[in-house]
Amino acid sequence: MGKMKGRGNAPKPKPKTEVTSLLASEFKLGADRIATTLRSVGINPDLPVNEEELELYREVIACKVGDRSRYVNTEEGYEEALDEQLRSFDEIYVDTAPILQKDWFLYFVNDAMAIIKRRKKKLIVLEKTLEELHGLKNNPEKDREVRIRATIRPDLLRFLARKGVVRIGDTGSIGIADDHLVRLFAHVGSAMDLLLITQDRGLSERIVRLGAELEQKPKEEQPKRWYERLFAKKEEKESVVGHRMVACKLVEQGRLKRLYICPECQESYYDDLHACGGIVLCGRCYLRLKEEEERQVEVNRKKREAELKAEEERQRRMEEEERRREAMRPKETVEDRLLVQKKRLYRRFLCSLGLVALIAVVALILLLVR
Repeated sequence: MGKMKGRGNAPKPKPKTEVTSLLASEFKLGADRIATTLRSVGINPDLPVNEEELELYREVIACKVGDRSRYVNTEEGYEEALDEQLRSFDEIYVDTAPILQKDWFLYFVNDAMAIIKRRKKKLIVLEKTLEELHGLKNNPEKDREVRIRATIRPDLLRFLARKGVVRIGDTGSIGIADDHLVRLFAHVGSAMDLLLITQDRGLSERIVRLGAELEQKPKEEQPKRWYERLFAKKEEKESVVGHRMVACKLVEQGRLKRLYICPECQESYYDDLHACGGIVLCGRCYLRLKEEEERQVEVNRKKREAELKAEEERQRRMEEEERRREAMRPKETVEDRLLVQKKRLYRRFLCSLGLVALIAVVALILLLVR
């Protein structure tokens, strides 16, 4: 069976000498130091490894030594896009799961480190997260990869803390970590824009719904220091309303995918991180509503066409009735018009004759009186 796999698509395991020499060459370290570092986390460098295990070994060396140069996203424009995504948040919290998710956290912190320093921000890791990492590294129920990553990630976090990239937040958390995070976001979210990086879909949904509630409220102004109040220019205060809370997960190469909740079906889904609210139509509901809208437009069009046709029919009937009435009216000929005109002249003549006779009678009476 082993020989058949070796001849197929599966790569052949690398022997000890090749593994240590390969890693020593990649990280510019001695083979002895490579072997010692691997043994410090319970890895036996004398055993052959496959490609997947070799990637895990690279993570161990990168976290222990601090050399993460291989974990860089080389896509053109990615750094500018990541800067645009992170710059709008006042605080960025990182949950336990994304820290342990393959090598994605290494990619993320390596790409985000310069941005975080330039923007004067920090990745906030709670004490509760460190406690969970400590509990996972000796948990026999977890996979070997998870236990090893739980062992080496605190070294990376401490290194990043020394570099000013990570801040270990002691918030006095008690009880379930998810509930504590929701309470924490509800408390600080009234004055800050927050980003939570977590692989927990349920927690992300709670954060997004909480953010939707706070979106309608004006953003509370953070208290200024005495010298800021002293030299600050007096300006009219404007209520700033925007997205308060965003929940994202890490995907391959440390990219961020944001969780949205569809207001129609109330289901959550992941998509690219955009500067908008967290309650957004999903693709399925968008297509359904678009089809319904198109059907309604078609119904309205047919209704208008029916109304126009009915109006045209009404106009046609009115025209026909007018023509019928016109046809029923007696038609006046030229002879009829001449006869009417003669009668009119005859009446005028009689009137004129009567008037002349009246004048003559009046004149005769006047003569007799004299």
